[in-house]
Amino acid sequence: MKQTKGLNPFLPFSTYVPDGEPKVFGDRLYLYGSFDLFNRGYCCNQYHVFSCPVTDFSNWTDHGVSFTTDEVPWSNASLYAPDALFYKGRYYLYFCLSDGTEGVAESDRPEGPFKNARQITSDGEPITGIDPSVLEDDGHIYYTWGQFHLNVAELNEDLCSLKPETVHTDVLSNAPGREGFHEGSSLRKIGGNYCLIYASEYTDDFPNNGSRPTKLDYAVSDTPYGVYERRGTIIDNDGCDPATWNNHGSVIQSGNCWFVFYHASSNNSAFSRRARAEKLIVDARNCLINKTTPSTNGFIETLLPEHINSPVNACKLFGGAFVTQTEDGRFPCVGLREGAGFRFSPILFRDDNYMITVRYRSKQEFTLRVSLDTDFSFEASFPASDQLRLHTLRVRIENGEYPLIFEISQSQDLPECEIDMIEIIPEK
Repeated sequence: MKQTKGLNPFLPFSTYVPDGEPKVFGDRLYLYGSFDLFNRGYCCNQYHVFSCPVTDFSNWTDHGVSFTTDEVPWSNASLYAPDALFYKGRYYLYFCLSDGTEGVAESDRPEGPFKNARQITSDGEPITGIDPSVLEDDGHIYYTWGQFHLNVAELNEDLCSLKPETVHTDVLSNAPGREGFHEGSSLRKIGGNYCLIYASEYTDDFPNNGSRPTKLDYAVSDTPYGVYERRGTIIDNDGCDPATWNNHGSVIQSGNCWFVFYHASSNNSAFSRRARAEKLIVDARNCLINKTTPSTNGFIETLLPEHINSPVNACKLFGGAFVTQTEDGRFPCVGLREGAGFRFSPILFRDDNYMITVRYRSKQEFTLRVSLDTDFSFEASFPASDQLRLHTLRVRIENGEYPLIFEISQSQDLPECEIDMIEIIPEK
């Protein structure tokens, strides 16, 4: 099946990369993240590094395995979220493991492979925690880590030990009345301000915590150690999968554009997470980030009918629908029952008559409603089929930009119904 480059999720559908930290090195944007295996829980024992030209966000390269737990002398636990730093001609990969230990490895290339792993220590003792983040600013290298309570410190010149006198704990917290910090800190400098992006369980009502950490929130300070002011939510991946649990990512400027990188789960689980990105509006001078929402677009400015080809690109799943992966390498939407379906971001229709072809398989007949907005929808009956089958609908659509929604409108229980391909072409 064809996959449109640049749409969310922007890496190959079979590639599950959560916890993305974007960094620009030279003329390429690099993405460092964890590596999920389909239907296998959180992360695994290896990382991959991905990159694209800063002038072409649709052309991503998988540089292969960049680091594994074989390089870690003190642990063989799973590798959780990483970050990267370029310093004095070398590239440093900061990593953490599921046993709570953290380390750094190095390479002469941004994509690795990374070697010479050393444990992160403070006052001679290994630190514990997850999700490191690293920022060089004016000759200082700041390091953040932690879950539920965020720590910030400065690294020594050896890049693996913290200056004990700089260690600040509880910089962000999920304690009552605080910022809702869950995990996944990313420290960035925006304008003259320090900005912490983090997975947030914040709620508007006291005690301001306890929600699923599906949000990326941000907090701002004029010093790396705080006090930080929580300013709001950048993006919330709730609705990308019915069982989605967490989020992790960061923001970056490339040229005149700002983006947020984040992840969303699949397979009706907290796992099998894919990398996604959205364009942002950022007031860098005042460190203000406008909230955005998950979209189909990713790096594509205007979504056209010919871009759509898979439910994986949907920006929202509802009614219990979810996207999975099959043994034969397909990525169907399943969990389809009456009231369930998926939604794509607004699509620019430029012709009057279209053919919408759906590939499906279902043990029972069902009715599919296709909607463009609340005032326009049409329904079609799909016969039962034990094999994958193409069914084409012909519809007249006025020129304009509309969201596209597919919903099961009439059915009995459909435990074996799936839709794995959609094609929209003008009828000539």
